[in-house]
Parts: sequence; C-alpha cells; structure tokens
Amino acid sequence: MWIVISSIFMSESKSNRFEMFSHKKKNKETSVSNVNVKLSQSEVEGILRTVPRDEAFYFYEEVGKPVGCIATSLVDFRDKINAVRWSSLVFHLRRKDFENWVSEVIGDSELAKRISNIWANDFNLKTKLCAAVDMRIKELREMSSTLAVVSEDLFVAPRLSETELSK
Repeated sequence: MWIVISSIFMSESKSNRFEMFSHKKKNKETSVSNVNVKLSQSEVEGILRTVPRDEAFYFYEEVGKPVGCIATSLVDFRDKINAVRWSSLVFHLRRKDFENWVSEVIGDSELAKRISNIWANDFNLKTKLCAAVDMRIKELREMSSTLAVVSEDLFVAPRLSETELSK
C-alpha cells in the first residue's frame, strides 16, 4: 500500500513500520552482492548516475518535516550527509531509508549492506556514513577506470608495418 505524505511516497511493511522514499519502489534485481563482484562498465555507470528528482532521496527530520535537502546521486548523497543534522540521519537510519534507497534506486546492494551495519545511536554516525559512501564511490570509480583501460586494450587495432601501409 502506498501513501503520499508531504510529497513523498511511503510503503507500509509487514511490521507496520513505514519506509520513506521519494518514489515508488521498483521491483528490480540488483547485481552487486559483495565487494568481490565484478561489475560491467554499464553497471558501474548505473550506480554512479544522477537520478531524476522523482527518484531522489529527500531528507527529513521526522515524518512530515522535510529538511529541504535532496540527493540525486551517491556523490550528492555523501555531500548531503555532511550537510544535514545528526537527528535527520538517525531518523532515516532507524527506518532503513538510506539502505533501501541505495539498494532499490541506486542499485548498489553492497553499499546498502554496509550502511545497514552502522548503528543509528553511534556518536560518529555522520562520519561513518560519509566514509562508507565515499569508500564505495572510490571503489566504483576505480572499477570504472580499470574497465575502461581493459576495453581500450581490447579494441586497439594492431600496428601495421610500413610494407602493409604502402599496399
């Protein structure tokens, strides 16, 4: 069941807790299950992409009390984690909003798993969340650059000798 509250969509789960999203959940499989999984260039680009506003993450202090910050990519998400109050982070972390958005919209279940291991009552919550997202961005960018080098190597034409060129 979907309920619109303050321009966001919320779904009621089996435990009667609400999970807040800025969009409707999409039933799609995510391809990342752990850090050792090799991703294709398009999968990495998909995770690092900027999503439209209707799929963005909207930060709240509590239900019905938006902060006024939205994140449309992992980089934006990391930056907004530093910008919002600690109480907003606790609110979303307790409700599993961060891990659900990262998994279902961004498509990165590995980062979602890492976020789920961060305690909402941790004094260093902001630092740990930011570090987890930042580390994942760096891993994905490194994968992307490695994949680009490999694909360039595969498509380099063999050098022709002067004899072959003159033909």
